[in-house]
Amino acid sequence: MVASAVGYWCFHVLPLATSRDFGWTNFRNYFDHDQYSYLAIAVNVSNGNLNNVEPFTETGTSHYPRLYYVALGLIARVLNADIIATWQVVGIVFQLAMALTISWLLIRLTNRALLGIFGFVPSLVGVLAAPISGSWFHPLDNHGVLWGPFGTMFTLNGEAAGMAIAIMAACLIIGVTFPRRGVGRSERQYPKAAIVVGACVAVGMLANVQTYSFLTAVYFLAYTAAAFGLTTFGNRKHALISGALLVAVLLGGTSISGAVGPLAALVTGLAGAVPGVFLLLKPYPGVVWTSAVGMSVAAAPTILATLSGIAQHDDFLEYRALSSENLGVPFPLGIVGAAVPALFLGAIFWAGIKHKNKAWQSLSIGIAVAWPVIATNDLWGANQEPYRFWLDSFILATALSFPVLAQVLLSVANGARSQPPAEAPVPARQPEVSIGDGSDTMKGCQPYHMTRPRLLEKMGGHLLWAVLACSLLDYVGFAIFVHNQGTATFDDAQALAISKTVESMPDSGAGLVLSDPCIDPFRLKTLSGVPTAYYNLGLAWPTNEPTFRALLEERDSGSLDQRLAERAGVDYVMIDSGCEANWQDQVSGSKVAESVYDNGVGTAAITVWKIDR
Repeated sequence: MVASAVGYWCFHVLPLATSRDFGWTNFRNYFDHDQYSYLAIAVNVSNGNLNNVEPFTETGTSHYPRLYYVALGLIARVLNADIIATWQVVGIVFQLAMALTISWLLIRLTNRALLGIFGFVPSLVGVLAAPISGSWFHPLDNHGVLWGPFGTMFTLNGEAAGMAIAIMAACLIIGVTFPRRGVGRSERQYPKAAIVVGACVAVGMLANVQTYSFLTAVYFLAYTAAAFGLTTFGNRKHALISGALLVAVLLGGTSISGAVGPLAALVTGLAGAVPGVFLLLKPYPGVVWTSAVGMSVAAAPTILATLSGIAQHDDFLEYRALSSENLGVPFPLGIVGAAVPALFLGAIFWAGIKHKNKAWQSLSIGIAVAWPVIATNDLWGANQEPYRFWLDSFILATALSFPVLAQVLLSVANGARSQPPAEAPVPARQPEVSIGDGSDTMKGCQPYHMTRPRLLEKMGGHLLWAVLACSLLDYVGFAIFVHNQGTATFDDAQALAISKTVESMPDSGAGLVLSDPCIDPFRLKTLSGVPTAYYNLGLAWPTNEPTFRALLEERDSGSLDQRLAERAGVDYVMIDSGCEANWQDQVSGSKVAESVYDNGVGTAAITVWKIDR
């Protein structure tokens, strides 16, 4: 397990850490517009502002799930640590824990300690972009992309942490419920019901961290549990009801979205899982009810706040629900990009049917239903950034199917025919099938003698390994990219001058600051923490958003409209004298602070003006 964590470090930290001018207090220079916006939340908390506001201006209300960023800010505040260093270290710790958990699952399912070394492998799997698109990712319409887990996890943001938690939770559930190879009575026992419930609570908590990772994990858990219920305790009638409910939602999704809203429509996509989950209530009522209630309670804070905002017709939420355009995944590319986990799941399903293993069948069926449903939500009505759900589904499907595939391959290689279905948490009442305590799950297996040519199986195996090898080329391109891209520094001459100028302001932090086009508002916010006249259109809106939008459009064109600034509530203007925009001739007010610095071509000054009203 430690070796697996070292492998993860080598593949996911070293490419950046060995880049020129790398520093732990430098920000990752990687599709960073949204990342700086998330960082602003942590910056506010580290400076003592825990209010749920738009992070740059510190006005209005933010409905964005922010628990992770609040935690980062509190850690930095308590330890008096640099916020960017905290972002990097905590994010990496989550991902190392994820690699350790996958490693644990590999060992537990296969009873082969050496296989635990490969816990980092799922994070390297790509989407076949290198041979198809000639890059390490597939570009889509608008700003959409398809890339491997490394592309999403590298940001170390809330989504990356959310996916790490989702993977750890799902791995724990699989680890205590799946049959295992070659275990004896002396094998370590775990409090299975408590682990399942705890994992479900952790998934519920993700609603307060990141919406897409939360919903993806819920879809995967719900449909996999439903598949187990249907295959183990159901019949054809139950399967038909489940399919009919799912088809009804897919066909009526547009009407549902129009009636209850796109976000609520996403939840109705779980309808197909209801019959299967209800079948689990009879054998395992305590575990199912406790897991469902625990997950709901953990998810409640953000869900209730969002529902309240929707009920009050919050302008931002209405904009956000309707702003997802051209973000679907093209049909051929989505299938081809998912080739590796799809082949993993196909092999697991085939083995599950062949060896009558309900656990293998349930995992493969559940993921095969959940992934396409949530990743095509633009086609059936919800239309909420489907490519993001595709990316999160890819990460989760690959991480979960890889250890199970290892168990399948070892079981088949040893000629074992799995007799019992999946082991489950200690039930309140004994189910109709014997599940056992895990110590005898492979008991009674008998050698399997092939009665017909294995040509197709061998060809499938060769295809799987060939596609996996090709997909790894995406990671190579990614590693080269991040190494060359490096990090954004916050200790250059201008940055130091900005910090010094803000510190010398007589009422630092007491007013809203507008920076000229040569002073990046991201840098201003990160360096000083002062309320900054900027906002991320897709994250949260400040008070008087239309005025701010007009003000920032003027700023982008190089002009200062002081009347707009006053209406937006701006108190100060920060100007770089070396900037071609020449705002010092446009501002009307009094200079309150100044710092001189060398901009590489001469001497320049960062000045702050308090505007006249």
